[in-house]
Amino acid sequence: MKILVYGAGVLGSNLAHILIRAGNEVTLLARGNRLADLREKGLVIRHYVQMKTTVDRPALVDRLDPDDAYDLCFVVVQRQQLDGILPEISASRGCRDFVLVGNNPAASETAGFIRQNSPVEKRVAFGFQASGGRRETGRVISIHMGKATTSGSMTLGSMVPDGDLYKKIQQAFAGTKYSVVISENMDAWLKCHAAFIIPIVFACYYADGDLRKIAGDKKFLNRVLDAVGEAYAMVKAAGNPIMPPEDDGFLERDRSKTYWMIKLMSATPLGKLAASDHAMSAPGEMHRLYDDFCQIKEKAGIETPAWNELAVYMKKY
Repeated sequence: MKILVYGAGVLGSNLAHILIRAGNEVTLLARGNRLADLREKGLVIRHYVQMKTTVDRPALVDRLDPDDAYDLCFVVVQRQQLDGILPEISASRGCRDFVLVGNNPAASETAGFIRQNSPVEKRVAFGFQASGGRRETGRVISIHMGKATTSGSMTLGSMVPDGDLYKKIQQAFAGTKYSVVISENMDAWLKCHAAFIIPIVFACYYADGDLRKIAGDKKFLNRVLDAVGEAYAMVKAAGNPIMPPEDDGFLERDRSKTYWMIKLMSATPLGKLAASDHAMSAPGEMHRLYDDFCQIKEKAGIETPAWNELAVYMKKY
């Protein structure tokens, strides 16, 4: 399958590597210094869990022209960068199947823009890849999270369920252990994911990126959990289901377990790779996600004292 991965950050690099190993003809879109590094050294990834380094040599481009033909395009850019490239995606005639990968609490609005501004009919899915890490000069440090820790996983879905598109995406990963999980309501799933991670961002900024500072602060960690609970309540009050459904009321059932998970993450390198590295290196994206979620908050119209208390730390970065 001929595939374009639009974006060569941590997630895009991981995704390109996996798709190459699945036997696809992969082109990676990058710009600036990142493109120069890729041309000189190839796609170099240090896999944190497996303790190995891989080097791939995908084809490289620096733009998506309207008539460039691909069977599938994964767009993997930060939330605030997506707005700037939506016209480019919409204008594409040579690629009609897109997967927009990453945090986006406003996925339905994004899909609507593409639908309204495309010269040809497109199929658009949204995905979230359970990976983290950071970029260093000439390479990516990668860690996979979730059940498929050695090969990665993605939860995805479209605004209108499309079994043919899902099957095509799954075929792109055939022959690998990469897990593709279909969500029946990806827009709600992404809103719920933001409800969990934005209070973690508050904590990262409170601690100036060093989560070890809060690992022993029981009061603060519990306040973070309070903010998470309020965020999920906002999602529901704004008229959205909790996705996945089994997460509805998870704090009431498993607060102690969640507390220890966040405490462990804060006290170990996992928290740096999975949370604070990205929060500190991409404040523009964090603020955009926060702004997106504030629209949900406004629609919900409920009291959120813990959220309000911690949200002031967004102003630090």
